[in-house]
Amino acid sequence: MASNTPTQAPLDSYGAGTVVDTEFLPLPAECRRLLRVFASRTPGFTQDEALLDGVVFHGDDLPCIPGPIKSQAVTAVLHAMVGIVGLEILHLRGITTSTTTHVDTNHAGLYPATAALVNIDGATGPAVIKLPTVPQWDKDRASNSPLVYRATAIYETADKGVWFQLHGSLDSWKMLALLGIGKDLDAVIRTNDAAYALIQERVRTYRAREIELLMVEKGLSGSIVFSPEEWRRTEMGRSLSRHPLINYRQQTQCPRLEPPPCPETNDRRPLAGIKVVELVRIIAGSAAGAALASMGAEVIRVNSSKLKDYTPAQPSSLMAGKTTIDLNLEDPADHEKLLQLFEQADVILQGYRLGSLERRGFGLQAALEMANKRGKGIIYVDENCYGPDGYYAERPGWQQVADAAAGSSYVMGQSFGCPPDQGVLPSLPISDMSTGILTALTIMCAIRDRMKFGGSYHGHASLVAYNMATLDPEVRLYQREVVQKINDKYRFPEWSSDAHVAPLYYSILDAWDKHSDLIKDEKYYVHFSDSVFGNDLRVLAPVVQYAEQEYSPRWDSSPVPFCHHQFRLFSQV
Repeated sequence: MASNTPTQAPLDSYGAGTVVDTEFLPLPAECRRLLRVFASRTPGFTQDEALLDGVVFHGDDLPCIPGPIKSQAVTAVLHAMVGIVGLEILHLRGITTSTTTHVDTNHAGLYPATAALVNIDGATGPAVIKLPTVPQWDKDRASNSPLVYRATAIYETADKGVWFQLHGSLDSWKMLALLGIGKDLDAVIRTNDAAYALIQERVRTYRAREIELLMVEKGLSGSIVFSPEEWRRTEMGRSLSRHPLINYRQQTQCPRLEPPPCPETNDRRPLAGIKVVELVRIIAGSAAGAALASMGAEVIRVNSSKLKDYTPAQPSSLMAGKTTIDLNLEDPADHEKLLQLFEQADVILQGYRLGSLERRGFGLQAALEMANKRGKGIIYVDENCYGPDGYYAERPGWQQVADAAAGSSYVMGQSFGCPPDQGVLPSLPISDMSTGILTALTIMCAIRDRMKFGGSYHGHASLVAYNMATLDPEVRLYQREVVQKINDKYRFPEWSSDAHVAPLYYSILDAWDKHSDLIKDEKYYVHFSDSVFGNDLRVLAPVVQYAEQEYSPRWDSSPVPFCHHQFRLFSQV
């Protein structure tokens, strides 16, 4: 039987800066170990043994996510921490004295594939995106252009052995134009392989630092593929290392504000009566808002119909439980409407580049001034790629870019036996979804502290910080024989540096479907009838469950498209 205290293996088993287990712990037991690691590192997190021991992790011994990175275990632990803080809030509200949180580790393994698991009237996978009920918010991706798809991939630079993660973001043609690739070539390049070869040819004319600087100068996203050690040695890596993963603090420069009274409501979920303005795009911030909504918060998501967003996430549970409205901040009337929401809000969740909302009058200082004026503290949390400070803090970034920067793509490449330093994308949008639950956890810790101590709070969660946490020497990586056992069970396909995240995660789902019952188990899903998208909309259910259903996470309304509702203010509780 495996020991509960694996010892550290020699360094560098997957390259510079990596540490590998010497013994395998079954996944639920590994989650129990890592819960203690993360709880001990989080300032203000409970050390109450009843709450820590009250987490019941259960599921298969083997992870279901390919590769050596313990993303499934870390994601399960972050959900468990959300559950614990939710119980603390329930204790403060006098709703329960229970100390039990249930986390199914298989369910946590499915969580990064949330968007791909959507089923609408029997349609699933890529077919969902083509349904007439699913609006297209990204016309370039919908065009199925090979050049657009391969604009986001990993390429070798002129520095032999140094690879770069290109990212087309929401305007692939702008980035491709910098490489001398215009839309006129779209009629000529009609396969993904041809597109990858052309872009590789152009990228190889740049040294790694040259293309990095080019992307920075043009405000575009991308990253050199670093090893974990190389990243930690950069100034940006050092900046992030100074912050805890769950990163928030009370704003002590503000006047003292008393703890607000608990909302009076019949809803017994932890965050019932909490009002959240969600100002985000793409996945991570949306996932955070969905988690808060499942905990009972009233979430009003603000989009602009004039801006692109990421269509595949749209009909998933990332929109469940939310009101979604359309505001254009360039319009004075809409600007005033957002001010009204700020004045009512308990939480501002923003996922735009740092400083962009501040320049429009909706930054942290504006929110604190409103909170001081009304006499009730506010919680303002930023979610981004690189973290709260350092020279890349305002740089745009995506999941794939964070994976390349922190070392996750490097580790995956090493696990596949690629040449030294070649990067390969992790199998799912793991850092996106897991940063979502990390962001929700950060917000919930601040809500709990506001209930106890009063005041206003500022927090931050970042994609790169999450990746760094999974590569931490105390977390460790799985042994190669364990990675092989996972592959033997699920028979995952092979992929390389050219992989795009969307078809890649559909191929992972296909392996789960063919070689296990994992995605067939209805206990992991929730159904909505007569939704905007179809008569039967099935999405992945919340991961955290409590002893009683009345205060367990759930969504009280079906997912809807962006900009679906008319503008309204928050409910009066």
